[in-house]
Amino acid sequence: MPDQTQPYAGALAAFRLMSMLADEHHADLDAPARLMSAHAWVGGGAPAFAADLAGRRAEIQAALASALRAMADLVIRQGGPALAPPGLFTCVSMANAAPSRFRGVEPAAMTALISRLRQAGERLPEAGSRLAALLGAHGLPSGAGAGVGRIGEWAEIQSVGLTRRLAVIRRTVPGTLSAATVGYGLFGAHAASSVETLLAKLSAQDTCVLAHLLVLQESGADAGLAARVNAWWQTLGPDLQERLTTLPGFGLLNGLPALVRDRANRHWLLAEKNRLNGLAPIEEITDQLKRIDLIERQLRPHPGYPPPLLLGFDLRGQGRLIVSWGDPDTADIVVTSVSGFTSGLDAAHADLERSRALWQQATATSGGRSVASITWLGYDAPQLDPGLFDPDRSVAFSGAAVKGGKALAAFADGLRASHEPSGTARSIIVGHSYGSLTTGRAAVLRPGQLADDIILIGSPGVGVSHASGLGIDPQHVWVGEAGGDPVATLGRFGADPGDASFGARHIPAGRDLWTSAHSSYWNQDSPSLRNLGSIINGQYDQLVHPEPRDNRPQLLMPEFAREPTLRPDPKDDPA
Repeated sequence: MPDQTQPYAGALAAFRLMSMLADEHHADLDAPARLMSAHAWVGGGAPAFAADLAGRRAEIQAALASALRAMADLVIRQGGPALAPPGLFTCVSMANAAPSRFRGVEPAAMTALISRLRQAGERLPEAGSRLAALLGAHGLPSGAGAGVGRIGEWAEIQSVGLTRRLAVIRRTVPGTLSAATVGYGLFGAHAASSVETLLAKLSAQDTCVLAHLLVLQESGADAGLAARVNAWWQTLGPDLQERLTTLPGFGLLNGLPALVRDRANRHWLLAEKNRLNGLAPIEEITDQLKRIDLIERQLRPHPGYPPPLLLGFDLRGQGRLIVSWGDPDTADIVVTSVSGFTSGLDAAHADLERSRALWQQATATSGGRSVASITWLGYDAPQLDPGLFDPDRSVAFSGAAVKGGKALAAFADGLRASHEPSGTARSIIVGHSYGSLTTGRAAVLRPGQLADDIILIGSPGVGVSHASGLGIDPQHVWVGEAGGDPVATLGRFGADPGDASFGARHIPAGRDLWTSAHSSYWNQDSPSLRNLGSIINGQYDQLVHPEPRDNRPQLLMPEFAREPTLRPDPKDDPA
């Protein structure tokens, strides 16, 4: 006990009381900060909330330290001993990024966060009042105590708001929460933007707002747009959801569940068919009706394959089409194929067949994992038309890929936002020909987020000089070049991806006539198709090489050589 006859006795006693108070409360926000550190990867408003929380945690510790220094200085001024304040500054370790782009969040973690905030909201105001009283009793400024109390009030407000938001979410999402749900549903108040206003208006079925959102989506500028759409959709009642699916073009919104997009797009396709059948049969109308017939034929069930889902279409211009074989929201493996020169709605049959071939090959060797294979004709690819002389449309320039890359990045955002939470699901993108350049542009826009593996086949270049420029580990960038493929050796857009200096991994692909090699990668039972299936499944040690056709060099006419047999490649070890 301090000697009560000394003039500094009261200040010393107050210092000791304040030290006990600080020791009890300096870590009140450590647990919430640690939980947010572990979940800020979900994006949306979570990083902003985590930063705000970290700042207020630092403020508490600084306020307590400041108050103790002030009281210790008073003890010295009154003739007392020098005092050492207790250590108050703690460290909250930062968590690593999520290992899977489809990873979810357990509701219990968010419940624990809210509980810890509520406890801080109950404890800190009282602590602040006691601190202010001790400071004021000795003629010292009491601002530090008031600051601690205000942070406690902030914690209480946050706990109430998060409790309300989580209750709304749990009504429609009973299980594991997706990153989109947490980032933009739970922490949406910390990610406010004009998009929230637009979505609120879309709830009133405003078709002009829908058009505005689709333009914003096409720009690829907002990486969180699809997650916002997904979180918004989950808050809506079933009746409103059903009404919204009847809006023309609603199913084009990335971030909506795939089954919802399919239902909305099929409704719109039928409505367009009925509308066009009521118009005069001029050439433009007739062409669009032919395109509708083409889409309807492709949407018929194919024996041995899952029902196709219509994720998007556009009858205008050269036309667009996005179809998935399998549900990408629940699949363990999602592969998206991006085509290039001359691809489009009118020529979609071949691209759809290739996606089915990938689905069949990957499924056959997936070990029971489910696969979704998507044909993504979601941009205006260069055509063999007068556009060859337009830099924005020509296959000789990157203009079409720049625009397409933005749309592809936005589509990948949507796949990530709508997928059921999973720590093991995989996403792969296959870019063929000019579509590989489009894929490269998308990868640069979404570094580390576009896919787990990027496959480039028959590529004229992807716009970067090294695989690492795609924002992904080069060990997960794959390049396939069939012997005789004239496009694969062009190196028109940056370095040749097939060159060793590019740093990508090689896909054994065999060879073919130069007239057909560029489209030979999906040939049934071919080494290239088998290897694509293995990479899609993450079975990197299962790649095969064709045996040499014979002992003589094959210079011109490989079609006269005997068929290749396959053997495992001993050089390819698991990644």
